[in-house]
Amino acid sequence: MAKTKRVVIVLVEGSSDEELLIERLKAKYQQFDIRFECQRGDIFYEINRNVNIKNRVGDVVKKAIQTRKYQANDVVAIVHLMDTDGCFIKDDNVTIDCNQNQKTYYHPTMISVDCLRQQELIINRNNERSRNVQIMATIPKIINNKYPYQLYYFSRNLEHVVFDEANPASENKYEAIEELVESLSEPVELFLAQWMQPLEGTYEQQYKQSWKCIQQESNSLNRSTNVPLLFDFLDETLPQS
Repeated sequence: MAKTKRVVIVLVEGSSDEELLIERLKAKYQQFDIRFECQRGDIFYEINRNVNIKNRVGDVVKKAIQTRKYQANDVVAIVHLMDTDGCFIKDDNVTIDCNQNQKTYYHPTMISVDCLRQQELIINRNNERSRNVQIMATIPKIINNKYPYQLYYFSRNLEHVVFDEANPASENKYEAIEELVESLSEPVELFLAQWMQPLEGTYEQQYKQSWKCIQQESNSLNRSTNVPLLFDFLDETLPQS
């Protein structure tokens, strides 16, 4: 009987994240089963649901393990990707523009909305998301300290980083990422590294620096990512045999 591969679970918001990274991760870590779990939504903010974020993320992982019939010890790491969506900006930087033709519009230093109700919603969303993200960005393990865990970001979102589209249209997002991946002449982590701020020191120090930087001023609206560090984390964390 063939030996079961050890599993790396990758939590993502949508299929575009998976399309960008899956082939590179599978090629680089061939001895592991790289399993993407698309949430199709925002795990860090849910209206009218007051659930501890560590438990919420842990429940997603537990469900994935159960659904895919893994053994608990098969899983060797959890990596989690999210969009910042400007969640760290000040409340005053969420402004109302009654003349805009969409509910929410992202700018380099602010978010504009079309009405007071939407302003309140975005401010509440930002406050809850930022609190939850800050918690998960400082946790090295989840589920009773069993599984190594790290959180990475695209700012403001994936399309902003790779296409410089801060307000991307919802249609054809997957196809555009697919075409980008096919056109790359370098590993995706090197391609993404051009939008990662200068970092120094060990992996742990760089990871902390990347999160400290994105939380400052309007940086969570700027074109930035720390996703290349995901590969450093796996290089350090995954067993060699």
